[in-house]
This record gives sequence, C-alpha cells and structure tokens, in this order.
Amino acid sequence: MSGDIVFFDLPGKDAAATAKFWESLFGWKFKEGNFPGYSMIHGSTPMGGNPHGDKSKSPRVYFSVDDLTAASERVRELGGTADEPVTIPAGRFANCVDDQGVEFSIFEAAGE
Repeated sequence: MSGDIVFFDLPGKDAAATAKFWESLFGWKFKEGNFPGYSMIHGSTPMGGNPHGDKSKSPRVYFSVDDLTAASERVRELGGTADEPVTIPAGRFANCVDDQGVEFSIFEAAGE
C-alpha cells in the first residue's frame, strides 16, 4: 500500500460559509460535485471536497491503497474499524477509524 494522501474532505455545516473561508484563505474555488450536497474544491493538491451539512470538526484524509478489501481487513487486524466500501465514479473508498479513534478513509482508484 502506498498510503499517499490522494484526497481530503473539509466538513462544514454551512457550505457557503465553508467555501467563503477557504476561498478567502487559499484562493480555492468550490464547485458543485457529482452528486447533490457535495462540492469539489479546485486549486488544491491533492484535490478536496466539501460534504455539505457535515458537522465534523476535522478534515478527513483519503489514503491510496491498491486493494481496498485487503486494506480494510488490515485496518481491522490492527484494532481499527473499516466501514463497508462505497463506490463512486473515481473508484471505491471506506471510512475507517484507527485504534486511537482517529477517523480517516482508504481509497482504491477505479481500474482503467
């Protein structure tokens, strides 16, 4: 597993306020994503997104894995939790929590 950070979410209970803050700070642009209630952040590296109405207090990072199933099993072996995979146009991801309670996600890119 590479473990490279390939994506991030910036939560915000008020999408307009979230966009205004980060656009003012870094010049990023927020545009409606592939599904309602989600904006893509353009101008950041790696690319990010904003789940509208998310009341989380911290960003969520997505780490690249070659095999989501194997990586999810490994998270569990190490004492963490891994949710069932979610399929999106770019691939699949699973939300996880490590053995200390830190939330993160793992992402497997769609095959070509």
